Amino acid sequence: MECLHRGGSWLSLKNMNLSVYLVTDDAFFKDRDLISTIEQAIQGGITALQYRFKHKSSRQMYEELLVLRELTKRYRVDLVVNDRVDLALAVEADGVHVGEKDLPPDVVRKLVGDKMYIGYSVNSLEKLREVEHLPIDYIGFGSIYETSTKKEYKLVGIEALRQAVKMTSKPIVAIGGITHYRVGEVLEAGAKGIAVVSAILGFEDVKRATQSLVEACRSYYRKKMHFL
Repeated sequence: MECLHRGGSWLSLKNMNLSVYLVTDDAFFKDRDLISTIEQAIQGGITALQYRFKHKSSRQMYEELLVLRELTKRYRVDLVVNDRVDLALAVEADGVHVGEKDLPPDVVRKLVGDKMYIGYSVNSLEKLREVEHLPIDYIGFGSIYETSTKKEYKLVGIEALRQAVKMTSKPIVAIGGITHYRVGEVLEAGAKGIAVVSAILGFEDVKRATQSLVEACRSYYRKKMHFL
């Protein structure tokens, strides 16, 4: 997980670059172009993109991922594929993200080897205790705040995030209801990255929304360094 900018203080591990992590969602691409929207977010400063769609054919996802792979390589942004290990391998993604209903992480590791990193979603402290031994490289933890992106979600809260960070040696990427004005609280709780959907895709000016998040991250670390 690379720092937001060189010389920063974000955790670096296995070349992951998940500081500002955009996750796609079908609902936000009904009336906008996928590639141009993602490029705006990249230009705004995201460090990673998770390709997550539930209602597209395998062929369509593969073709989109091929374009996004070239785009993310050009801008040196990580590309992570949600659920679909086959597609991640097919386009040589940087990472793959799975959850409790997907292929088990140990099976995923056998398939991808050391070619890419593996993320895993956790929505409770109890589940977190169960996954510490798994061959995963980072944990997606949430929902930290109330969110409208998912109809069914479990609210864990900021205090649970603080506890989660203390419970695991693996870097935690916080997700769920994170906006630019909540970034400082999430980072102060110990998250090593912020994953967002609507905080970027919920705005018409995607680039500007991304820049607000990036600046919130940088502002937090400037203040932190000032007091060291």
